[in-house]
Amino acid sequence: MESQQPPHHLPHYRRHAGPGIASFIISLVSMLAYIVSVAAMGAIFSNGLAGDDTWTQSTTTGVTVTTIILIGLFAANIIGIILGIIGTVLRNRIKIFAILGLSLNAIIILSFGLMFVILMLRAGRG
Repeated sequence: MESQQPPHHLPHYRRHAGPGIASFIISLVSMLAYIVSVAAMGAIFSNGLAGDDTWTQSTTTGVTVTTIILIGLFAANIIGIILGIIGTVLRNRIKIFAILGLSLNAIIILSFGLMFVILMLRAGRG
């Protein structure tokens, strides 16, 4: 039985790192989902407040569901960072998608961390 290795005279082709591609896809999908979630949250707030500025039941439900989705997206970004790191350490693989996925996921996480710190600082002034 003969092995399926390429002849020595052919150039060596490297493949993309699979975890890196997954990390990049997670970053793109999560960015789109964050945009949709923030738009949905704005719509919930604008339509859900009653005339006397009290919360309605649908507003509470909408905010809860959107918050759960945002937490899930945050977890997906953490997984994307892990996959990006794995993709960058694989040998003999093209690492561009791993680097892009790692960078984008890290930027998203850092952005939300910065937003959280700013919100907490502003809440403390209240």
